Amino acid sequence: MRRSYYSENFQKFIEDTYENITGELLLNDPYSTIINQKNAWIIQIGILQEKLKDVSIDRILFEYTIPRMGKRVDNILFYNGVVYLLEFKIGADSYQNADIKQVEGYASDLKNFQEGSRNCKIVPILICPDAINHKNEIELYEDGVCKPLLANDKNLDKVILQAAENFDEPEMNIISWENSGYNPTPTIIEAGQALYNKHTVKEITRNDSIGETFERTSNTIDKIILQSKKDSKKSIVFLTGIPGSGKTLVGLNVASKYQDTDNDERAVYISGTATLIAILQEALVRDKVANSLERGIKITKKDVRDNQVKALFQYLLHYRKEVINFPDQKPSEKIVIFDEAQRMWNQIQLDKEIGDKLKHESLGKSETDLLIEHMDKHENWAVIICLIGGGQEIHKGEDGIIEWLKSVKKNFPHWHIYFPPEIKNKEYLQDAIPEEVLDIENKTFMDELHLKTSTRSFKAENFSKFINHLLARETAEAKTTLNKLEKFPLKITRDLQIAKKWVKKKARGNERYGLFTTAYSHRLHPEGIVKRGQKEFNPEGWWLDSEEYVDSSFALEIPCTEFFAQGLEVDWGIFGWDACFRPKDSDWEYMRFSRKEWKNLNKKEDRKYLKNAFRVLLTRCRQGMVIFIPKGDITDKTRLPEFYNGIYNYLKEIGIKEI
Repeated sequence: MRRSYYSENFQKFIEDTYENITGELLLNDPYSTIINQKNAWIIQIGILQEKLKDVSIDRILFEYTIPRMGKRVDNILFYNGVVYLLEFKIGADSYQNADIKQVEGYASDLKNFQEGSRNCKIVPILICPDAINHKNEIELYEDGVCKPLLANDKNLDKVILQAAENFDEPEMNIISWENSGYNPTPTIIEAGQALYNKHTVKEITRNDSIGETFERTSNTIDKIILQSKKDSKKSIVFLTGIPGSGKTLVGLNVASKYQDTDNDERAVYISGTATLIAILQEALVRDKVANSLERGIKITKKDVRDNQVKALFQYLLHYRKEVINFPDQKPSEKIVIFDEAQRMWNQIQLDKEIGDKLKHESLGKSETDLLIEHMDKHENWAVIICLIGGGQEIHKGEDGIIEWLKSVKKNFPHWHIYFPPEIKNKEYLQDAIPEEVLDIENKTFMDELHLKTSTRSFKAENFSKFINHLLARETAEAKTTLNKLEKFPLKITRDLQIAKKWVKKKARGNERYGLFTTAYSHRLHPEGIVKRGQKEFNPEGWWLDSEEYVDSSFALEIPCTEFFAQGLEVDWGIFGWDACFRPKDSDWEYMRFSRKEWKNLNKKEDRKYLKNAFRVLLTRCRQGMVIFIPKGDITDKTRLPEFYNGIYNYLKEIGIKEI
């Protein structure tokens, strides 16, 4: 895949005409470039040719892909063994903070995700042609990325030469750098935006062995869909994987790819996590509106949401309501992707839910019965894709994959089922006997339907495994796995302010950070961690808005709980650990707070949900995390020091160091 639209020896670039250069740029641009972009290129070329003609630049690239985001940086320059990353803001007369963060984020992404940049110095430069001169100071982060420099159309050469005086780097193989591998790990929001804007999944996924595994999984699902269509059969695909392994990304890819209504191949992505759907919809709407405005097209957010985005991403509650209220209506989609499909309700909980909220009489069906029956209305083929996370049921009545298997065995034996062998593991089947629940007539086991490696935390592929050992109280295994997390900073502290300073210092560019705690945590209030109710919490603002908003994640004021976090991630995070979950012997004390005291959770199901809430929140961070454990208060019987010291000592015992 071509990474840049234009790559040339700098002297040849200087001698060439802007007509030839823009012609090549347009030739290699797979998207419909607007006239504004072409004009910006012409101005950009003029500035570069004029100001840098006497600087011995080695090579220049235009529109180079930034791996994680599916976006492109204006220019890459190679000079004396250093990579200079240039982002132009044509027409700008001031240096905006958002633009500085953008170029810093690009540099950080190149350092993190491209192999050729691992040992290179990277200097990001924001160029606002009409801005005043800025006094730059050359300051490097630990990884060799320079803090952003600011330039205009008159001093760009001086800024580059000033930076170059600070480096003495060996000569680099530029062609090798251009062709080096890249291993991006986009957030779900970034991936959704890129796929929605017609970027291929190859542009935003890794090209190493992990990326190859991801591609094989996607190709396997494509083959099942095509075979189901060819044979006029109905299929259910179970895709499993560890937290952060890319299950949701596979689902987004399928949903984005199959939107051909003319050939009866429309897909819909459905999640029971209202927050994930709301945030994906809002992110795509904002992106679409912003891109349209850049092209001079005025479009409202409502138009985009109602006419484009809603058809692609839907909330399970609304989808289910439609199915119940219109039982004779045939589904318009032939492919439906259920994310977090392990969270389907059993019959008791579904009847209770529809009775309470829809005032509907009992159906006598589980949620899986209802949804498979709906897709079974198709006369020929249909495909259901279930994205299954092990050990992440967090609500009452969520019986995991067992409900799907019961439905198929009892009511839909003609459906063809595709499993990974890992489906037999305890984390998916709980206490069920595999030979009994998997005794299904039309089943096929396929290795490609399990994603084994976490790509959420690109600095620590074993992090989810470590969290599993930690929660299982497997001290020796946790210690061993922790030693493999050298690139993933994991710390503990008894001081919340120290934790906040730590994440703010670590985050660069547009990297997001935030504060988390469980919905069971009620005695962190005196520490300043005060949860908001579901009606008061603003998930779109928390996950999408900038640091200017006090209810965004950046403010570190409002914590996000497990009910607003599944499927989403930040780069850096703080987890507030309350006394609801305390080490005891070889297990835990499972507690709930009731106004004046902590009480034991005695039901096995409630204990499972509490532990899974911790599992969800402890795996939300991509680059690093600090766990905050209060010191307690000897004068407050609800926050006694002994409630928290055991937690702190256990985390210290397995090797987590204090800030």
